[in-house]
Amino acid sequence: VKKIYETQFLKSLISLKQGEKLLDVGCGTGTFLASLENTGAELWGIDISKNATDFAKKTLSKPEQIICENACPLPFNDNEFDYVTAWGTIEHFPCTTSITKEIKRVTKTEGKIVIMVPNIYYYKFVWDTLRKGSGPTKHQEIEFLYSFREWKTLIEAAGLSVLKVSSHNKSNANPIIIWLRNVFIPFYFSNHFIFICK
Repeated sequence: VKKIYETQFLKSLISLKQGEKLLDVGCGTGTFLASLENTGAELWGIDISKNATDFAKKTLSKPEQIICENACPLPFNDNEFDYVTAWGTIEHFPCTTSITKEIKRVTKTEGKIVIMVPNIYYYKFVWDTLRKGSGPTKHQEIEFLYSFREWKTLIEAAGLSVLKVSSHNKSNANPIIIWLRNVFIPFYFSNHFIFICK
C-alpha cells in the first residue's frame, strides 16, 4: 500500500499526454513506468541493475524499451523526450553534473525534467547527529547528499532552469500522517527535494 501512495504522488507531478515520450532514468523494477501505461505515452526506462531491469521487462508491455546499462552517457538522441524523470538517481553517479547534462541533452526544448534528490539536512539525520554523532547512513557505494541550495546550484550549473521545487517526505499508507509530515517538517529539513525543470 505504501508503494501505491508513493507512485500516486510521483504521478501527480507530471501531466503526461498520449503520444508523448517519457524516459525514467534509474527506472529500477519499473513500478513508476507501469503506473503510466494507461496514458498512451511511449515509455522508456534505463537502469544499471540487471535484476531490476529483468523484473521491469516482465512487468511492462514493451520490454524492449527497458535498457540495462550505464546512463552516462544516455543511449538516446538529442531532444528525444517530452519528459525525463530521475527519482533518487543522480546522487549515485560519480559526477552529478555530467548525468544532469545528459538528461538535459535528451529532453526536448519545451520538455520537462523532474529530479528527486536527498537532503543532507533531513531532520532525522540532524537528530541522529545531535544524539549519536552518526549523521546520515549511505546505503550505496556512491551516494552524494547535499543541502537544498547545493542541489539547486548543481542542477542550474548543468544548464537547467528550475521551474518549481517541492519537498517530499517518506510516504505512509495513512494520508493523515503524510499531511502531518508535510505541514510540520520544515522545507529545508525534508527528506527529499523535487526539482521540476526545463
